[in-house]
Amino acid sequence: MYELERKYRIAEMKREERNIRLEIIKLSLPFRFTIKFNKLIVLLSIATVLSYTIAAVLLQKYTLMELSPTLTTCVYAFFGTELLGLAGIKMYDTKFCAENEV
Repeated sequence: MYELERKYRIAEMKREERNIRLEIIKLSLPFRFTIKFNKLIVLLSIATVLSYTIAAVLLQKYTLMELSPTLTTCVYAFFGTELLGLAGIKMYDTKFCAENEV
């Protein structure tokens, strides 16, 4: 039992040491990198659509075959709907939540 308690204390000290090192690294950086979840989703959606478009164009250029039009429509529809949904949520939050706070 004593050995387990000692290992537990050592593990806690190691975790605390890692946290302190992380804080030191954060303090040494001249900028703070924080991004909200919805902005991350928007960036990932745009990057996915751009990479899909580039891949489809390159594939069509070099293999002389077109990707499935249904797949292309579904990709654009999904990510377009995702972006419209996020925009709708943002508009709803700013319009109705701001009125309730006043």
